[in-house]
Amino acid sequence: MGISANAPFSQKAFVDFAKVKHPLLSDRDGKVMKALGVWDEERRLAKRSYIIIDKEGVVRFKSTRPSNTEKDLLSTETLLNEVKKVNKGS
Repeated sequence: MGISANAPFSQKAFVDFAKVKHPLLSDRDGKVMKALGVWDEERRLAKRSYIIIDKEGVVRFKSTRPSNTEKDLLSTETLLNEVKKVNKGS
């Protein structure tokens, strides 16, 4: 799922436009993003990050992108391997 400080109506518009298949959550005050350590207080937005949380709610993987460019995207294979590591530990 995704999470941002955008309002729910903005999230819905993006889902409709981009045909996103996963839930997008709205964290208007940044509480969740602050707790995850990805909130940029000065700019009032989240740093683009990948976070994998296990069934018990423990963060098992976190990677914050240094930029929003395509070169800093993690591959699907990399993310799936991280999920597999988390699942093995369950």
